[in-house]
Amino acid sequence: MTVPTNLLSANTSGIETSTAGWTAGANTTLSQNSRFYQGAKSLGLTATAAGTVTATTATRVAVVAGTEYQAYGFFANVVAASGRTSAVSVSWYAGSSGGTAISTSAGAATALANSTAWNTPPPQVTAVAPAGAAWAALTITVTGLSAGAVVAADVMTLGVPTITATSILGYNTSSAETDTSGWSAITNASVDRVSTDSWEGWYSLRTTATAAGGTRANTSALYTVTPSTEYVAHAMVRPGITSMDVQIQIRWYDVGGVFISGSDGPWPAMPGSGWTRITVIGTAPVGAVSARVSLQTTATASAQTCLWDMVSLLPAPRIPGSLLSYGTQSIETGTTGWTAVSGCTISRTTAAQIQGASSMAIATTGGANATVRTVTAVPVTPRIAYKATAYLYHGTSAVNVDVDVLFTWLDTSGVEITTGTYRWTTSTLAGWYTPMGADVAPDNAASLRVAFRILSPGTATYYLDEASVMPGGIGVIADVITGEYGAAISLQGLTTGGHTHYGLWRVRDDGAMTAVRGETGDMTAVPITGDLAVAADYEAPLGVPIVYSVRVYTGSDYLRAASRPVTIPEPPVTDVVVKDPVQPVRSSTLTVDTVPDWTRSARQGVHQISGRATPIVITDVRTSRTGTMTVVTATRDDITRLWWLLASGNTLLIQWPSTWGEQDVYVQVGDVQETHIVRWAKYQDRTWTLPLIEVDRPIGGLVGSATRTWASVETESTDWLDVLTTHSTWLGVYSGEVG
Repeated sequence: MTVPTNLLSANTSGIETSTAGWTAGANTTLSQNSRFYQGAKSLGLTATAAGTVTATTATRVAVVAGTEYQAYGFFANVVAASGRTSAVSVSWYAGSSGGTAISTSAGAATALANSTAWNTPPPQVTAVAPAGAAWAALTITVTGLSAGAVVAADVMTLGVPTITATSILGYNTSSAETDTSGWSAITNASVDRVSTDSWEGWYSLRTTATAAGGTRANTSALYTVTPSTEYVAHAMVRPGITSMDVQIQIRWYDVGGVFISGSDGPWPAMPGSGWTRITVIGTAPVGAVSARVSLQTTATASAQTCLWDMVSLLPAPRIPGSLLSYGTQSIETGTTGWTAVSGCTISRTTAAQIQGASSMAIATTGGANATVRTVTAVPVTPRIAYKATAYLYHGTSAVNVDVDVLFTWLDTSGVEITTGTYRWTTSTLAGWYTPMGADVAPDNAASLRVAFRILSPGTATYYLDEASVMPGGIGVIADVITGEYGAAISLQGLTTGGHTHYGLWRVRDDGAMTAVRGETGDMTAVPITGDLAVAADYEAPLGVPIVYSVRVYTGSDYLRAASRPVTIPEPPVTDVVVKDPVQPVRSSTLTVDTVPDWTRSARQGVHQISGRATPIVITDVRTSRTGTMTVVTATRDDITRLWWLLASGNTLLIQWPSTWGEQDVYVQVGDVQETHIVRWAKYQDRTWTLPLIEVDRPIGGLVGSATRTWASVETESTDWLDVLTTHSTWLGVYSGEVG
C-alpha cells in the first residue's frame, strides 16, 4: 500500500511516546504495549467486558472533498485466540471538532490468526471524501475479545495513495486493495484478487481463463475523457505460466455509452518469472466522452491465470508545450516515432529511463556519427524559434561527448528547405545529460523534424528519453533593410535560461567577429529586460554572406544562437556607399570618378653619422592610409545630401563593391573641394575631391534604428506643433533626440 504522507502524527501512528493520539471507545482501555510491528511500542486495547474494543484518533486531520484516501492498520493478539476480527473505518466531518459525521467509510473486517503474529494483509479501507468533508478521523475496531483480553494495533495510517495523484481510475480499481468492484469479466474469464503476490500493496487483480483462447476484463465504470487528447494506460503484469501474450487496451465510448473504437497496445509475450510493465498510448477520437481500460490475454488452456497490479489511465504526461506525441517523447511502447539515420541501431529498453519505464537504446556501430531522427514532422510557424531537447545518457567516463541537435525544416510539400545545427558537449562524467538546441523556422517552413547526432561515439550504448520540441529558445533573424544597406536583427528567447545579459556580434564568412553597434555602444553586455529585442547593423559588409551571433550569459554560464546567413546587396558597380556609422541616416551612394591611390607614410628619422657611410634610421610604425577619392554628383539634391553627410565632421565608413578589391574603411575627410564640371550655372554636375585619412572604428552608440517609424512619432507626439517644438531638425525626428 502506498501512502507517501501519513496524515496521522508519528506518535498517533506508532504509539512510541504515549497513547495521547487516541480516544478509547466503549468497553475499551488504552495502553502502550511492548509488542510492536514497527518501532518499539504499539497501542494496547483491553476489553472491559467480553465483546468489541474500539479507538478513534483524538485529533481530526484535514482532508479535501472529492479526493481518494486510504487507511489501514496492523493488528495482533497479545495471547493467541480464535474468533476475532479487525477493521478500520474513516468518519468524515465538516469541522475540526464537534458535530456529527457526514458519513463513515468502513472497510471489510479481517480475521485475526489464532496466534500472536501480526495480521497481513492488514484491514484497510479506500474511499473518496464526500462533498462537504474537510476533516476526518480514523477508528480501529477488534471484535470477539473476552473480558480483560488485550489486542495490539500499530502503524495506523491515513493518507492519499500515490497513484491517486495521476490515475483517473482510483486507487482501488488500480490496485484491487479493497475489492474487485472496479472490474468486470467480459470474455472467457473470471476476476478475483489474491494476496499471495503483488507489485504494490498486499493484493493484485487476477484474471482466470475459463477456456483456451482470448480473455478480457474491463473496468466496470466509464471514465470521462476529452476528445483529441492523448491518454496512456499502464499495468504491471505477471502471468501465472512461463509465458503468455498479454495486452492492455483503451476503449472509447460516445455520449450514449456506445463503443467507438479501441487503442491497442502491443501483444508482448510476458514472462511469468516477474512483474513487467505494459503500456498503451492512444488519442481519444472525435465524439469520445468516456473510456474503459481493458486487460487481455491469450490463454492456451482453461484455468490459466494472470496477475495485474497498479493499472492506471491518465492523460499522457507530455512535456508542457511539446509538439511530439507521448510515444515519441517517452519511447514507452516502442521506437516507432524514431528512425536510425546512420551509425547505430535503436530499440526500446527498460535498462534505463528518466520517465516511465523505458527509454531508447542507441547502439552505436563505431566509425560514423550516430544519428537518430523523429519520423513525423511537427507543424511550425515561420520566423518563430523552436527548441529541442532530450535526456541522453552516456556511460563512457573521462570522455567528452559532442552532440548535435539538428533541425530539418520542410516546406508545405514536405521538401527539405535547410538544416540548422546546434552543438552541445557533455562533461567527462558518465550520466544523464540534457542537450538542448534552438533554431528559427525559415520564412517558407511548414514543418520540422528533429535529430540528435552523437559525434565519434565509438562502439557503445547510449540511452535517449523524454524528448521534446516546442516553440521557444534563443532565436536570431536577420533581414536586409531595403534601400539602406543595413540589416535588421530580431532577437527572441533572451530570457531562456534566466541569464542577465546578452551580446550580439556580426560574423563574416572568414570567421571575423565584430560587435554590433547599439544605442549605447557595442552590444557586448546588454542587460536582459525582456524576451524580445531588436537591433540594426549599418556597418555590415556588402555583397558577402554574414551571420549574426547572440550570446545570453551570466558570468561564464551562457547559451548562444546564430542567424541564417544574410547578404546585403551592393550598389551599382560604379558606386560606393558612404555612411556615418553613428548616425546612419547620414548616408549616401556616390558615383566614383577616381579611387584613392593609398599612401602609408613612413615615420622615421635618418641620421648621417660622421665617419660611416650608412645612416642610422630610427623608425616607428607606418601611418594609416591616406588618399584622395573623387566622386561626381548630378543634381542639386545630390549636392545637398553630400554636404549633409560631410557637415557633421564625424568619422565615415566607405563600403566598396566587392569586385573592386578594396576593403571597407573608416575615414576622416579633410578639406573638401566642390568643382563645377561645366563652367555654366545651369549645369548642376559637380566633381568632389575628398581627401581621406584611415582611422579606427569610432566609438559611441547608434542614433536612430530600424524600428523607429512614423508610428513612433505619432505615439510620442500630440500634434504637429509638438513635433516641431520637440525636434529642431529632421534628424531629430528620425532619431528621437530632443532639441
